[in-house]
Amino acid sequence: MNELRAALAIARKDIRNVSRYRFSVASSIFTPLYQGVLPGLLFGASFAVGGKVVGLDKTIGTADLAGFIFMGGVISGLVATAFWSMAMSFRNEMETGTLEPTWLTPTSRETLVIGRALGGLFWFVFGEIAIFAVGIAFFGLRLRPEILYAIPAILIAIVAMVGVAYLIAGVVLSIRDANLFVDCTNFLFSVASGAAFPVLLLPGVLQPVAYALPTTYAMDILRQQALGTRPLLDPALEYVALLLTTAIAYPIGLWAYRRADRRIRRLGTINQY
Repeated sequence: MNELRAALAIARKDIRNVSRYRFSVASSIFTPLYQGVLPGLLFGASFAVGGKVVGLDKTIGTADLAGFIFMGGVISGLVATAFWSMAMSFRNEMETGTLEPTWLTPTSRETLVIGRALGGLFWFVFGEIAIFAVGIAFFGLRLRPEILYAIPAILIAIVAMVGVAYLIAGVVLSIRDANLFVDCTNFLFSVASGAAFPVLLLPGVLQPVAYALPTTYAMDILRQQALGTRPLLDPALEYVALLLTTAIAYPIGLWAYRRADRRIRRLGTINQY
């Protein structure tokens, strides 16, 4: 119970801090639009034949380019939340000099990540609602009611991404140039999950990587329910794969995070990088 209260306190602190910077909140909404959605829509439309995206329809069974791009943005936003709001927050505290006092509190190290996850997920949901509203109003986004059936897959993917956040946080605490590492791995993780284009179009050598990521299955289930796309695998098998990859990602990430914690405490490098 004490750990839960600590996690909620961390989340409230993060939400309060971010809400003070209104331009930053607006940027979290508009940056994905002009960096991801607009280029994706324009690029996809340039290959349209008679106004229909034939290649997309042939590959996954839908010509709904707007829906494909916006659904990809959901998982891409979840990945960014894990990499930046959860993992990279430790480097931010290093730079402001508050990480060492945080490390001295009686709160467990694992709770620090959970608290940041709760705060980051609040802004993730807020941002996705705003982005969907823009998509419906200006980009012709139309969603089927069946999208609600994908909520369990998204919830499982959130657990998986907390595990990934543990892993990335462990790396962030151990290396010098964390910004470049987080930026590159965030981008590659999203691409391999199929956020920007179908996984089937990845080079053959990268497809095994995609099938090893829990977000790949969450992405596919989300698009199936929201757009009626063809599944990569049988839907039941996709849920099994999602649960299995989550069951692997979480303990591995937690192990890496705890190992990094032991290392920095042994070397006394909690505020050095």
